Amino acid sequence: MKEVAREAGVTPATVSLVFKRSPQIPEGTRKRILKIADRLGYRKSPYISAHMTSRRKGHLPASSPVLAFVAAETKGGSGPPADFDIAEAYFEGAAERAAARGYRLQRFPLADPGPSARRLSEILHTRNVAGILVAPLPEGWTTLDLEWRRFPVVGLGFTLSEPVLNRVACDAFQAMTVAIEHGHRLGYRRMGLALTANTDARVDRRWLAAYLMEQSNLPEMESLPPLLLQRWNEQALFSWLKKRRPDLLVTPWSSWLAKRLKERGWRIPEDIGLLTLDSPSPEAPVAGVFQNRPLLGSRAVDLLAGAIERNEWGVPRFPNALVIDGVWCPGASVREATPPRKRRRAGGKARAEMARAASMRDVARQVGVHVSTVSLSLRDSPVVSEKTRKRVRKAAEEMGFSPNPFVAKLMKARREGRLPAEHPPLAFVTAFPTPDGWRRKSQIFAQYYAGARDRAAAKSFRLEEVWVPPHSAGGDEISRELRRRSVQGILLAPLPAAGTHLSLRWEWFCVVGFGFTLNTPRIHRVANDHYSAMRRAVRECYRLGYRRIGLALSAKASARVQNRWLASYLMQQRELEHIVPVEPLIARRWTKGAVARWLRDSRPEVIIASSPTVLLGWLGSLDYSVPDDIGLVGLGSPELGGPVSGPHERAELLGARAADVLIGLIERGKYGISEHPNTLLVDGIWNTGTTVRSPR
Repeated sequence: MKEVAREAGVTPATVSLVFKRSPQIPEGTRKRILKIADRLGYRKSPYISAHMTSRRKGHLPASSPVLAFVAAETKGGSGPPADFDIAEAYFEGAAERAAARGYRLQRFPLADPGPSARRLSEILHTRNVAGILVAPLPEGWTTLDLEWRRFPVVGLGFTLSEPVLNRVACDAFQAMTVAIEHGHRLGYRRMGLALTANTDARVDRRWLAAYLMEQSNLPEMESLPPLLLQRWNEQALFSWLKKRRPDLLVTPWSSWLAKRLKERGWRIPEDIGLLTLDSPSPEAPVAGVFQNRPLLGSRAVDLLAGAIERNEWGVPRFPNALVIDGVWCPGASVREATPPRKRRRAGGKARAEMARAASMRDVARQVGVHVSTVSLSLRDSPVVSEKTRKRVRKAAEEMGFSPNPFVAKLMKARREGRLPAEHPPLAFVTAFPTPDGWRRKSQIFAQYYAGARDRAAAKSFRLEEVWVPPHSAGGDEISRELRRRSVQGILLAPLPAAGTHLSLRWEWFCVVGFGFTLNTPRIHRVANDHYSAMRRAVRECYRLGYRRIGLALSAKASARVQNRWLASYLMQQRELEHIVPVEPLIARRWTKGAVARWLRDSRPEVIIASSPTVLLGWLGSLDYSVPDDIGLVGLGSPELGGPVSGPHERAELLGARAADVLIGLIERGKYGISEHPNTLLVDGIWNTGTTVRSPR
């Protein structure tokens, strides 16, 4: 509907009124829009229509649309016994969120990825299922033969490799770095990792990649080769433990392994510490990272509901991965562990989103009505009875809910099929030494801004640049100025360096950041998937016949992406056959001399670098011809179709996605720092360029 509106030069609400045959729309406009809709192939979803009609009337439809939760029938994996049913944990959170949004979540079992999946497609289509959530697949399944074009769909986790869907997953890379950092803080120096190959593949190899990166990143750590079992073998695990003698074992298994260690005479944590990457709950006795799968299921339903309402069917052209940080949970299985704090159980409503201030949805939950009933009651709609209106208003007052005036104006304008006279502002906050320093730093930053500005305008907001001097102590003053200008949301541009401090009154605003340069507070982020970008870069070089593939980064550039480039590079060096390992250059001082010494010692056939333009000049002055003598791949190339080969970030799309996330937060009233921040990872595309040789 938005595409039809864009083509016709009207708002989506006007298009909606046309399809409802509203007398508010002139006949000439109605015919013109219907003609455009027919030409573009727009099709109306009966489920969405029924659902939106029910929302306007303030009640749920008599028969709520069904979302399918497709999960495979499993007979147990090849690893040790699981601590909990993963699919059930996802389902629990997804079912609760689906009900809150007016849907019913129904299980649909799958016996095999081939004929059974094709048969299931017919069943789902016949039952008019509104959308599909795909649960993680069992061992050995990597593809699924559903008729995707018939449904909006979202996947859970990384187990489905074909087709690539929009996905929701725990940030496995972050989970491993959190585990290693806490182990290091507790004094462990011989940290070992034990996995099966299948277990690591299920998280896109990100656990192992982060472990290899942390071993090279922490000089005090003794480098222990990880145990990667092709098939589960308990004897091989304990033989490895006796041989390597790690002081801390990092693994996805917890309860079963703790029991077996004690049976074999190991004392925990006196003889060995135990740390799990997948804690079953925040109160578990084994320390580790809690992935909060019910919350992941809840967020997946939000993504799916958005796709349904936008009429987005089938495999997306540009898939995204929404990853959510894992939470560190202390336990008695590590030394010097602090006693577990009393936490809310990760079940029921506490596991869903926790807003800092009461939202309209919170009021609806308190009163026991639909959220649209709350909206209509606060607008004094005669559709809702006087008794219900009074009850809703009383609950809203007691909970401290107050409608956002700008959002109210915006939604009123959308309902009436017009744009608001005054567009509410969003702030694009930069913190470089000078107000325009961010533009000179990188062309990509300017593309972030352009994409966000255009998307904000399409959604009736305007984007304004706001400069905050670095290390400024005047955060309160700047925050008050933003409030005076009625700024509701902040897009935080990448900071000058990783770990840059920024002082603002975060609780006053909805906030989304670009990239990983702000360490604290942990905010919602949108970023290029640097891990996938490096994997693509190495594998393209490998496909072109290069076997001595080098990586050259400044230490600052590596830190800006949380060392995800380095981790992925080390992982590829381990995975690819016949590749000649090359020690990466992570230079504290990025100079031509440092690069020249590394070239002389390492002799790479191709270099993957974050500063390709600078490096190209240095290579020329060192008498290297590109690509005849040496190939060059640039990370995050700002120009698609440009001369430098490498992954292109699609920065304008990334800016647009950031604006979408921010405006969604504003419309839902999600101000302040989230207890469970999201990171939306956007894949790039390969730019062929001319700086690598032709395929052999």
